[in-house]
Order: sequence, then C-alpha cells, then structure tokens
Amino acid sequence: MPLKPLPFSAPSVRRLERPSLEELREWHYREPVIVRGLLEDSGLLGELRSRSTLDGKLAALEAQLGERTHYFCVLPPEARGQYRPKLVEDPADGAAVMPEQGTFADFAGRLKAAVETGEYVYMQNGMLEQSHVREKLRFDFLRFTEPRGVESKFWIGSDGQVVNLHYDDCINFICMFEGTKRVTMFPPEQLANLYHAPFDVLAGGAPTTSVELLDLDLERHPRFRTAMEHACVAVVEPGEALLIPPFWWHHVESFGAMHVMVNSFITTIPSSATLELWKDLSAGMRALARATPEERSRERDIFRRRVFGNEEGGDTSPLAEQARKTFQALPRSWREHVARLWEAFAFQVHGTPFEATPGGIEGLLGRQAGQLTLYPNANMLAEMPDVLELPQGDPDPR
Repeated sequence: MPLKPLPFSAPSVRRLERPSLEELREWHYREPVIVRGLLEDSGLLGELRSRSTLDGKLAALEAQLGERTHYFCVLPPEARGQYRPKLVEDPADGAAVMPEQGTFADFAGRLKAAVETGEYVYMQNGMLEQSHVREKLRFDFLRFTEPRGVESKFWIGSDGQVVNLHYDDCINFICMFEGTKRVTMFPPEQLANLYHAPFDVLAGGAPTTSVELLDLDLERHPRFRTAMEHACVAVVEPGEALLIPPFWWHHVESFGAMHVMVNSFITTIPSSATLELWKDLSAGMRALARATPEERSRERDIFRRRVFGNEEGGDTSPLAEQARKTFQALPRSWREHVARLWEAFAFQVHGTPFEATPGGIEGLLGRQAGQLTLYPNANMLAEMPDVLELPQGDPDPR
C-alpha cells in the first residue's frame, strides 16, 4: 500500500532476520530495528492470515480476547484520526478524548461501520496477562524476560489512526499482526529540539511534545529542523516486530481496513529507582526555576563534576548529593537520560523549559504544587508499594 509522504525525508531502519535472543539483546539500547521471524509461531498471526474477510478476522480476535469489557476511542471524521495531547491552559485545544466501553461485538460493529461513517475507532485493551500473551498468542521471543518485568497491550483500530510523538522509558516491541504501521523516530539526544511538553501533559500516558509532525509549524518550533536531520522511519508489516529502545521518541501512523498490534514493554530498572530519580529532578526544578542564571550555572558545575562525573571532593550541594546517590545506581542509558533531563529542565541550558506550551514551567509548578513529584506517573508509583521492587524484565540493563 502506498503511504502518504512524510513532510521530510528520513532513512529507513535496518532489518534483522531471525536473530538469536543474544543478538537481539545487543540492540536493546542501541537503535530501532525491525525484526523478522519472531512472530511466525504465533497462533494469532496464523489465524488472521487464514481469514480473508474483515468479519473472519474480527471473529478470530473475539475468540482470543473473550467476553471481557473493552474500552475504545471514537474520533469524528474532522479529527483526521489524530490523537493529540491536550495542551494545558489553551481554550482552543479541545476536550480530551473519552473512551467508550462495551463488549468486543460492540467494538467490532463500530469498527466495521467506520468505513461508512468516516469515524476513527481505536481499542487499547489495557494490560494483557502474560499467561495470555505467552500461551494463547505464543510470543516465544519474550521467554528471556521475567513475566513480572514485561507488560503487553492489545491495539486494534480502523484506518488512519495517528498517535502524537512521545517516548517510553522501557524497551518497546511493536508487534504487527494485521495492517501496517509507519513509525517515525528520533534519538534521545534530540530532546532539546523536540519541544518536550510539561510532564503532566501526556500522550497515552507517555511524555510528549507540542510538535505535530504531520502539520509542522517550524516558526513556532524552529529547533525541530535539527531534529529532522536525525529522524529514521520504520514501516512495519504483519509478522514483523519493531524494537524501540528506551527514550526514543516515536510518532505512529496506522494503515489498512483494520490494524492489529501488540505492544510489549520490557522494564529495565525497578520502579523504586524511577520514583527516586523523579523526586530528585522535581526538587531541583522547584529549587532552581526562579534562580538567577548565575545560580543555575553554579549548581550545574557542581552536578557535572559530582553527579555526572562522579568526582570526589570540592564544592557540593544538598541537591547534588541526593541526586548522586540515585544517579550512580542507574544503568548507563538511564544516567544519560537523567543527565539530559537535568540539563534541560533544572539548569535550563536550552532556554526556558516548555516554552512552546501555554503556561510553561510556571504552569507545571503551579498545577503540581503539593505533589510528591512533577510527573504524575511517578506519583502513582508512590501509591503502589507492591510494584516498587518488582524485578527488572531485561537481564542486562545498560
């Protein structure tokens, strides 16, 4: 199927043919790759390939998903299938999309009608039990992970869905069973050029941006020109899996009368470590948001030596000493990401944070005043002590 061109050119990611699990691990923190052959033994892929009609494919899905309640979103034709984050304090930004709920038959009826109504219908089936994923769907390539360290979601939708740029803090496998997805990605190092939205503005629960990739406004987002030079693209077909390393930004478009995907997210550090780093960063942002440039520069010099450089002796500060304890316990990829967050949002080396979003950093500080951290996802972790010490899913976090 010919896909509508992107507004800029970007190279395609490389493809791996049936890599061993050890070979696959080498890519977990390197760069995105499309992997072929991992899904060939999946019962679901075989079922969908054997059905020639949409009704037949939907029947196969209903047999897999059972009679549980399903939640799905329906967008009107004028939305063009785009799930944009609701940017705070912007009256023109519209209301958040509220999901509907019903049986799988209810969802299937809405999806089939979308051809005539022009609506965009999209189901996210929450978190699937790993027994379901590993046994019924036979995701054999997940056998090297701890079941408690991996989460999977089922996504089914009509043609034309678009999910805004965002990133995850875990390893993400996008596994295609039906339809096509085009995923446009940017490396973590481009954070300063991607106009990170405030931490409480999320796209599907993930950190996002005010940039709309299919409707670029380079006057409003001039640094995005630099980000485009580092973009890469993956077109993922049925039977293929796209590996996205942690912190890689990705924009997802879906094509075909129906597309079916299972995401599998592999956790790389305990949730307790995630909570601590967000407590540290939030304390730094609150302390330095109204500091003078000179004060921020002094603190940054201490961090670059004591925290990021792990040097002994010399000047220090309470912020640096607390952050150092957390920072040195993290694997390398996480240390690099946390250093970028401190540089951008506490030390403001790229300018005032969240400048392209109404309210900016002052709005974030005000909305999250009294909260444990400035990141709602971290605050939720603090309320779930049973998950704080779950084992890591990746046996070799880097």
